Amino acid sequence: MDIDTFGQRMIEVFPQFMRVFARHEHNDFTSGNITLPQFWAMDFLYRAGAAKMSGLAQYLDVSPASATGLIDRLITQKLVVRKYDSNDRRVVEIELSLKGKGMIENIRKQKIRALTKIFGKISSDDRAKYMEILNKVIKAAE
Repeated sequence: MDIDTFGQRMIEVFPQFMRVFARHEHNDFTSGNITLPQFWAMDFLYRAGAAKMSGLAQYLDVSPASATGLIDRLITQKLVVRKYDSNDRRVVEIELSLKGKGMIENIRKQKIRALTKIFGKISSDDRAKYMEILNKVIKAAE
């Protein structure tokens, strides 16, 4: 398949792929309570525990101002909190609130359940090949 045909097929198949997975989930992300960038930020904080705004901005590949705006909206929803360093008030870290942590744990649990259900119908060898290709795509995109 030539690269142009591949590109056309990808833009047709990828939305279908995402809808299939979304049908297996019913959570704050799939219902639109948080946006995709907000989910990425919260998932990053879930894995990191806490982070400086600069680290989050770098991870999301956005400006610090954009990251701050995103976090401000999550703070308004009581999903994220700011933590100030007791020795230096200029140092601010952000982390998930208990509500935010619960939300991400629920979303992650549902995603794992959906992935297990769908990919459980595919052979172990095919799953390994799929993961290998995904890793190659990620490296190529970086």
